[in-house]
Amino acid sequence: MAEMSMSDNKGNEITFERDGTISAGVTTMCDRCEQYAPSKNGQDIKDHTGQVIMWFCFQCRLQAYIK
Repeated sequence: MAEMSMSDNKGNEITFERDGTISAGVTTMCDRCEQYAPSKNGQDIKDHTGQVIMWFCFQCRLQAYIK
């Protein structure tokens, strides 16, 4: 048995885990790979006013540090 995730076009996501738990969260589109990913695992880049101007998913963030 595997986990299953569903998301809508507004960035809301629900995940049914292998152990039977259900978790809800928000997804964000990565500015590098242009795929939706959980917001909690990403990194945002803000301008001097504090507004988020770019967001990177966990995988793209890792690739940037490895290079």
